[in-house]
Amino acid sequence: MPRHQPGTSLRAARELYQEVTNDPSARPLVVASWQRSIEYQVKSGSLDAPYLDNPNLDNPLARAALPILDTLHEQLADDPVSTMITDRSGVVLSRKVSHQGLTTHLNRVRLAPGHVFSERYVGTNGIGTALASGRAVVIAGRQHYVEELREFHCAAVPILHPTRRTLLGAFNVTTIRQGSNGMLMAFARSVAAQIEAEIAAITSRRERALFQAYMEACSSARPGPVLALNRDVVMMNEQLSVAVTGPDQYALLDHAREIAEHHQMEGTRSIPLPSGRVAELRVSRCRREDSNAGAVFRVRLIGRAQPTPAVSAAPARSELGLVGSSPHWLRAVADSETAFVAGTWLHLLGEAGVGKRTLVEALHRAHGAGRRLEMREAPLSDSPAATEHWLHDISELLVVPSHVVLLSDAHLLGDQLRQRLTNLLARLRGSATAQLVMTSQPSMVGADDQLDQLCGATVEVPALRHRFGDIELLARFFLRKYRPSGEGRFSPDALTTLQRCPWPENVRQLESVIRGLARRRPSGPVIHVEDLPPECLVSSNKVLTTIEALERDAILRGLMDRNSNVQRTAQDLGISRATMYRKMRRYGIVPSSLT
Repeated sequence: MPRHQPGTSLRAARELYQEVTNDPSARPLVVASWQRSIEYQVKSGSLDAPYLDNPNLDNPLARAALPILDTLHEQLADDPVSTMITDRSGVVLSRKVSHQGLTTHLNRVRLAPGHVFSERYVGTNGIGTALASGRAVVIAGRQHYVEELREFHCAAVPILHPTRRTLLGAFNVTTIRQGSNGMLMAFARSVAAQIEAEIAAITSRRERALFQAYMEACSSARPGPVLALNRDVVMMNEQLSVAVTGPDQYALLDHAREIAEHHQMEGTRSIPLPSGRVAELRVSRCRREDSNAGAVFRVRLIGRAQPTPAVSAAPARSELGLVGSSPHWLRAVADSETAFVAGTWLHLLGEAGVGKRTLVEALHRAHGAGRRLEMREAPLSDSPAATEHWLHDISELLVVPSHVVLLSDAHLLGDQLRQRLTNLLARLRGSATAQLVMTSQPSMVGADDQLDQLCGATVEVPALRHRFGDIELLARFFLRKYRPSGEGRFSPDALTTLQRCPWPENVRQLESVIRGLARRRPSGPVIHVEDLPPECLVSSNKVLTTIEALERDAILRGLMDRNSNVQRTAQDLGISRATMYRKMRRYGIVPSSLT
């Protein structure tokens, strides 16, 4: 390795990198890390490790690792060694140090809980390089990219999930005492293996607990169809596998996974299936060691399957002018229409972009009978004057018989304003002559929400991913809307791709995609898969930030340009193949689906 200290400039770092690459003792892993550090434009002369408040310790890695680190802390008393765990982003979750002198050194370089030590911010270091490369590494002394870290010797080992083999984080051991790097690495590997073994044991205990709850449900006096699942396991008895097949089974599993992930959801949920039947799910939580081990569902099927109508060239529209024929959607529309016609106060629940406001506007057009639709949102300011004015405005609107008052996104109201609005509506409920309609997101409204209980009817509008058959209808409808000349149609493969997309932003996102396709100069009358934007080629249902969407699209474009070659795309983007795979998993990118 080079024998001189570089300056603080990027030029000095590049000069040092040239020496590193020409040094026959330099390891390729360290050389590649230095190259990434330069491309990230990390300053070698100053340390910039961002800080995050309250790092999340409620995860499998922390639960498994913290007791092990506590035991090590007792065994390593007075040794100048620090042990720590990080999440997969390089955030230090926990640190144990028994030597006061080393604590001072670590604090000076901010190698402490809450700080981020990924390569993007700190350059080559044990934690960041292990996470970026997906390999166990020793970064000793002058191999560190940032000058302030060069007094340390660090060994870090990635921690993987025992069954999914996804990256959870890293174990890192740091010392300022020079010694055998081999011994340091052997120690780090041993501890990392203990942590992975404990994660596997916790996972096994959770899965055994879920299996036991599943078997108890199956062996009850009247078992019926039973389903049990968590993030890693799906179990269903023969009664369910025979009774629910094809699209109905996919829809049932999709709904059940969402319910299982929302730990507060208990009781019974009714799920309309694509065939026209309704699956009534009675949910039982399975908990183990104060964590969620999964959920067991006792399933009751209601109704008979109906023949699926063929999709016509012109999307069928209801009497309200709304597009869609899935049972879940039709039921939501019918229940909303019944409440609206009766003048009942109505609360529409649904994710952003599912069409709650569109549904209200359609109901008002069809049944408004000359009444005026007044739309209001939460006040922009929390100041007393703004909230008082807003509450007064709502109370004035509700006493006018010719008004339908739409209060959008009620879940955004602060706790204090929400309680004051609840009190106001409770006082006016007997005397108010206007009709109130509220919209909220379902995950934001608890079962005991007082504001929701003031409404005579609560209807949940389904997410687009639960309206599989409607995606084609809506895509054709929006294409006709934005290409009124009638030019253009979708190829079968393009329609299949649209139907596979999870649409995290729902109908609003689908309309935006079709509008963009319609406004581009068409290469021909048929829209093919390659004409679709990158967001249609992923399987993740996570709503992304603007920066995340840009990163996802860059990876997708690179893979398409490189014929789905992951290695060459990673090289083009200046990231390791391991990092590339992690980002592909995060964004739901499957290379085989791009060719």
